[in-house]
Amino acid sequence: MLLTPSWRLPRLRVMQAATQPVLARFSAGLAALPKHARLREAIVGAVQAGELPAGTKMAGERELSAALGLSLGTTQKALGRLVDEGFLVRRQGHGTFVGTSRRAVAGSWHYRFLDLDGKSELPVFTTVLERKLVLDSGPWSQALGDDEKGYVMLLRRLEIGGRFDCSSRMFLPASRFGRLLRIAARRLADTNLKMLLESDFAAPTLHSDGVAHVQRCAQADARLIGVSAGSPALQVQICTYSFGRTPITWQRMYVPATGHGLKLDFNPPRAAANARP
Repeated sequence: MLLTPSWRLPRLRVMQAATQPVLARFSAGLAALPKHARLREAIVGAVQAGELPAGTKMAGERELSAALGLSLGTTQKALGRLVDEGFLVRRQGHGTFVGTSRRAVAGSWHYRFLDLDGKSELPVFTTVLERKLVLDSGPWSQALGDDEKGYVMLLRRLEIGGRFDCSSRMFLPASRFGRLLRIAARRLADTNLKMLLESDFAAPTLHSDGVAHVQRCAQADARLIGVSAGSPALQVQICTYSFGRTPITWQRMYVPATGHGLKLDFNPPRAAANARP
């Protein structure tokens, strides 16, 4: 009978403690998801539920792969994305640890996703993947009007409660919001952009409207939301307005097919409050 050396027992216990909640959530995850997405969802869910507190050391990539029956490449893909998003932190020579738990976007009202009970709302986390100046015209220029300086484009991934992802491209007139290209990235992560536009640019959202279509998802967005290119997805377009009914943002979001409800509300909370007797 082989015995584990006593000096390895503490390390083994750490690995088991960090692996067990991930293993349970991975086994219970949606089989239709790619395995790297299931692993990512399992880790995110364990972190958000407090099963893996901040500072917890994760099992090594090879150990985690063996425990879950995954290829090393699949595990590396999932962990690499979580490192990029801040859920995990790599410390050279020491391993991978659970980072500080992220805070969900606060004060959302344009769209909210419901849990399967149809009542409770799922938290939304956002990651800015790209910021750039766009000089081309398109539906954004039709909605926002011509701007000689172009448009600021923010590409974000919206992570909905660890269940699924959405993609979002938001466009803003560069003549007024060009400074968004220079704002520290950490200020844009998990941030309600409507609040930032009000606090930093004196541009509160006072009105909005939107329209939704079922569209076939182009490859770039399909990759972001974890579906095959050409798969049907819900495309939601939202335009917001500030003082004098001046348009300030145009957003196009793709939502994958999901059993979760999408609650839309185009009346800002302050407008609803002002309308009360």
